[in-house]
Amino acid sequence: MAAVVVCVVAVFAAAFIGVASLLHVDSTKGAPGEIGANVEPATEPLYVLLIGSDSRKGTALYTGKANEHAQTDQHSDIMTLVRVDPETYTITLVTVPRDTQLAGTGGKINDALAGGDPEEVVKVVERLTGTTVDYYMMTTFTSFESLVDDLGGTVVDVPLKITTDDPSTGRDVTVKPGESQLLNGSQTLVLARARKEYVEDQDALRQINVRNIEVSLIEKVLNDPTKIDEALIYLEEHTTTDMDYGLLTSIAADFLLHKDEVTIYSCTGPHTGSVNEAGLWVIPEDKETWSRLMETVDAGEDPSGIVALPSFPVS
Repeated sequence: MAAVVVCVVAVFAAAFIGVASLLHVDSTKGAPGEIGANVEPATEPLYVLLIGSDSRKGTALYTGKANEHAQTDQHSDIMTLVRVDPETYTITLVTVPRDTQLAGTGGKINDALAGGDPEEVVKVVERLTGTTVDYYMMTTFTSFESLVDDLGGTVVDVPLKITTDDPSTGRDVTVKPGESQLLNGSQTLVLARARKEYVEDQDALRQINVRNIEVSLIEKVLNDPTKIDEALIYLEEHTTTDMDYGLLTSIAADFLLHKDEVTIYSCTGPHTGSVNEAGLWVIPEDKETWSRLMETVDAGEDPSGIVALPSFPVS
C-alpha cells in the first residue's frame, strides 16, 4: 500500500532527513511477514508527519561545539504532512515550510525539534494546519541515506548541477542535471538538502525536490510487491515512529493490492516570506490560505493549484 511508501517517504525527507533512534514496536501487534496481525484494517483517512532532522550528530560534520549550527540542537528542516486515505487509495503530500513563523511567536516552527522531541513538531504543525496528526515518522542524515540505498535508490529529475557536502563523509558530492536520474542515498540526500543553488525561492524549490523524492520512494515500493517485507524492515531500521507497526503493514498490504488505483497528490503550504530584522528568512503564518488548502486536502481532492509553485532556474 502506498501508506508504507508514505512512511518511507517520511523519511526521507526528510533534511530530511529526520532523527534517528529505535522504532518502538510492540511485537504482538504485527511485524514484517505478519500483515495486520491483531490490528483492525484502517478505514478512515489518517495523517502522518514526516520529519527530517538537521542534526549533525553521528556525521562527519559533527564537532560537538555548542556555538555551531545544529551541533547540540536540531531543527525539523523537512516536514511533510501525508494524508493516507485507505478508501480511495489517495496519498497527499503537503510540505510544511520550515521557515513559517506562527503568529505571536518569535521563532520558526522548525525550532520545535530543538529539544529532540518529535511530538513538539507535531504540536506546531497541528496548530498551523488545523489538522490532527495521527502519527509521525522521523529520520536523520545517515539513516536517510541508508534507507534510500537499501531501497535501491531514487529516480528523480535533477533541475541543475548540484555540489554540496555529504554529512556522512564530509566530502563533496556532485549530482548532474537530467530527467529520471537514478540516485543513490548520498546523491539523494544532496538533492534534498540543496537550496543555495537557486537564486530565489530557495527553500520552496528544495521542497519540490523533497516531495519528488518521496513520490519516487512510494512508487518504488508499490511497483515491486515482492519487496514489501524488506521495505518494512528497512523502514523499522532507519526511522523513528509512534505508528503501530501492525497498522502500517496492514495499510501497506491493502495499498499494494490496489496499486493500480493509487493516486498521489503533491503540494506546498504558503511559502512567501521576507528577511526580518535579524537577517533571517521568515514566512508569516497565513491562516486563510492554510484553511483553504487543508479543506481541499481533507476532502481528498487535488490541492496542487492552491499555492503556486516557483519555477527552477534554467541551467
